[in-house]
Amino acid sequence: MAHFAKAWMVVAVFVVTGACAASDQPQANLHVTIRVYSYVLLSEKVLAEAEQEAARVFDKAGVKTLWVECRGSGNRANDESLCQIPPDLRHLVMRIVPGAWSGHDSVFGFAFLSAEGNGAYSDVFFACVEQLHREWRASVPRVLGHVMAHEIGHLLLGSPGHTRLGIMQRNWHGDELRRIERGTLFFTAEQAQSMRSRLSL
Repeated sequence: MAHFAKAWMVVAVFVVTGACAASDQPQANLHVTIRVYSYVLLSEKVLAEAEQEAARVFDKAGVKTLWVECRGSGNRANDESLCQIPPDLRHLVMRIVPGAWSGHDSVFGFAFLSAEGNGAYSDVFFACVEQLHREWRASVPRVLGHVMAHEIGHLLLGSPGHTRLGIMQRNWHGDELRRIERGTLFFTAEQAQSMRSRLSL
């Protein structure tokens, strides 16, 4: 399922079921703060490793990210002041929730975008990450980090669309999962440039 339309919102989703092109080197002047609200029983270590994995993917694209854990169910806020900043393109919100409200077991996340391509909110469904871990023996922090990067990528690109290459593919197969484990699944050079250009406006 590529996207789901409801009222005025366009929802970008992707499923896990191939090549990957690496993007440009990091540029230190582009920063995005991502507020994370976890509503699942997730250890601080796993969440920190997932955030580090996502940050590494964005570093490769030339986008610096600051991950801030805000008050959710069962997790500790580490900087409440940063959690109060109104969401916008440079202050995004990610929720980690138990499962997909849509009822589609293969959907791993949503990014909420307006018809104009603007949005600051995304969801990740942790039950699907756990299922992938059980079925493929994939590392939970690595998979979770890449799913987080994918959904934030929709917000920074301003598009619910998917591509044939890289982390923004709609479907992840065995090859993509092997690249996740090796740490070689990134945004394409074009996607990296698009994100940097949009953040520079």
